[in-house]
Amino acid sequence: MNTNRMSSFIVLSALGLVFTSQSQGAAIINPNATIPLQNATATFSQHLTANFTPDKTIDGIISGTDWTSWAVFPEQFHTQTIVWETKNDLTLNHSTVNFLLFHQELLAEPGHSLGHFRLSYTTDNRDQFADGRADGGDVTANWIPIDPTSMSSTEGENFTQQSDFSIVVSGGANQYPIYTIGSDLTADGITGFRLEAISGRKPLNGNFSLSEFVVSTSPIPEPETYAMLLAGLGLLGFVVVRRKKDTVV
Repeated sequence: MNTNRMSSFIVLSALGLVFTSQSQGAAIINPNATIPLQNATATFSQHLTANFTPDKTIDGIISGTDWTSWAVFPEQFHTQTIVWETKNDLTLNHSTVNFLLFHQELLAEPGHSLGHFRLSYTTDNRDQFADGRADGGDVTANWIPIDPTSMSSTEGENFTQQSDFSIVVSGGANQYPIYTIGSDLTADGITGFRLEAISGRKPLNGNFSLSEFVVSTSPIPEPETYAMLLAGLGLLGFVVVRRKKDTVV
């Protein structure tokens, strides 16, 4: 078996284990463990190299052989906003909600992760926001900032909550991290979520690429599940990088 075929076999085997493990309860695979989202809408999206549009944050693909992220170069020095509608009204009573932010664009150089951001929710009617546009989209609603009660990363990043409920990220490996932000929410009829991307952590230009956004009211995956996921993605990235050297600018 030649090297390419052997690498592909290893990747598929690893991903097979990942998807088997994920199907046992991980939020990104099991649809029953997540809150379905729709009509991803952004104020700006990168169209250089590829189309880094907001819909890619809820396509179920956290990494692959094609670009699968929302990014905002060259407007990363201005706050950019992305919003999602919930498919159904969501009523919570002191419920723990986990927001998983994936930075798993393995075609990009390491470091394309969010460095400062804020999460919010709304109960406004869906016809008042989120028109599905990638640029100049309607993100206006009565947004209520989410107060995080837990913050963690797969790569050891540090999270510092600001007085406006935004989160500043520092330290850690800053390679391809997965952030998990938890909050205790009580609300009647949530119709959407918002993420304000205030800055990214790419050392050269402050850019970021958000490959998936998952909201879950179920327990977050065990560390072993993340380890298997990252191992599979790492092998996939090794093969992809050998075939394509292009990166997000």
